[in-house]
Amino acid sequence: TNKNLRKQTWNNMPAYHSSHNRAECRLLSGMGLLPLKTQYKGPAPRWTGGDGPEDLDIIDEALDFFKANVLFRNFEVKGPADRVLVYLTLYISQALNAIGQRSRGEADKELFQLAIANFAVPGDRNFVLQGFITNPKDRAEADTTRQYLTQLRQETGKRLLERVYAQGDAQPSKWWVCFAKKKFLNKAL
Repeated sequence: TNKNLRKQTWNNMPAYHSSHNRAECRLLSGMGLLPLKTQYKGPAPRWTGGDGPEDLDIIDEALDFFKANVLFRNFEVKGPADRVLVYLTLYISQALNAIGQRSRGEADKELFQLAIANFAVPGDRNFVLQGFITNPKDRAEADTTRQYLTQLRQETGKRLLERVYAQGDAQPSKWWVCFAKKKFLNKAL
């Protein structure tokens, strides 16, 4: 029937994967330590790619793919960059919940606090991505992983604000905030 055909098509739709999966990079807990376009301090290498709209780092990809990927309950990891993409998708959901209906100034303060707050990392008992991201090998890798995730969270928050408040600083875009309640992989950070 038509209903079964639609359901079957929806279940077979592929999620968006990162174009950085084949990039040569150092691994932290199975995640790729990828170059970022950022001014925030951290272990990620500086972005050496172009500045054009087709030159996307992992954060750009996560933001571009968020609205489509957040609807999926399953995600096949195809490489170390996909693990970062999964983490960032969950973080964007958390950030959108923190933004709520705040003005841009209030949301900026809220996202800064969210980015630097004490959060679960691989190896912690309450880390939600245990099946996707491996535990660090030692204390040094755990510390570097925390620094990397903090750097990702800070830059993602900054770029998310630019998109959510593109029409003005008074109110967030309803076309972003409406995705705040969606649970990617039925998980939340």
